[in-house]
Amino acid sequence: MVYAKFENYRIDYKGKLTQDSFDSLILEASREIDKNINTRLTQGKINNLPKEAQEQLQYTACALVDLIERKKKRENRKLSSFSIDGVSKNFNDISIEEYNQTKKDILANLPDELTAYL
Repeated sequence: MVYAKFENYRIDYKGKLTQDSFDSLILEASREIDKNINTRLTQGKINNLPKEAQEQLQYTACALVDLIERKKKRENRKLSSFSIDGVSKNFNDISIEEYNQTKKDILANLPDELTAYL
């Protein structure tokens, strides 16, 4: 099960990815949430959460989609910087340490109601 829909991503979260990109990453983002709470949430469990907690869950999934997309861009890039005649260009890559810390910060925003599954 995925924890956010493309409409949540574009309208509520104000994400910039295309639907194809979002669709290819939301499952991975949802699995990250599952690993963090040690269970897979069913639609019934989600429906039993307060509306605010459901929105937090969706927002967290959307934030993870963007973070995973940044990581994949870094992994697919062959060149991270170059210099020509004293002019250098560095690409804004995300380091593994920054990725892990940002993921931890995002997951810390999961609703408190999900701690029951830990």
